[in-house]
Amino acid sequence: MDKFRQVPPPAALGTPPDVISEPFTIVLWGVTSESMANWAKAKEVGDLTTLAELKGFPGSPGQVEGLARVCRSVTEINQLQEGEILVAPTTSPSWAPAFQKIKACVTDVGGVMCHAAIVCREYGVPAIVGTGVGTQAIKTGDYVKVDGSTGVITIRR
Repeated sequence: MDKFRQVPPPAALGTPPDVISEPFTIVLWGVTSESMANWAKAKEVGDLTTLAELKGFPGSPGQVEGLARVCRSVTEINQLQEGEILVAPTTSPSWAPAFQKIKACVTDVGGVMCHAAIVCREYGVPAIVGTGVGTQAIKTGDYVKVDGSTGVITIRR
């Protein structure tokens, strides 16, 4: 299991359809034709840690800047410090304690109705969901600007 945790999964298996129109796929998981194209473009870069900007879905409005903390599972949220920006593959109700500490949230998967987007709107903190590669491009300690109104994340190392 430890070995598999170190290998990032592919964004998709097989050939994605030309047009994605199923509503639940879009609003819950953030998978659209455009997001698939953005994820593929990011993967073409090769070393994702060289990216200066990422795009995802605007999940909760607002702009903040701060230090990123990558948490790949709920067991890592105890490492979050007050005011950090949570970067995670996804969130679920078991992640609830994290939302009291964070300044913003960035997830790899999710649409406007995913857990992270809904909880961030409730807490009034910015969220960008469905980046596809956020946990691979952003490292703990990176200084990031999160614009939850546009879905753009600026990374400064």
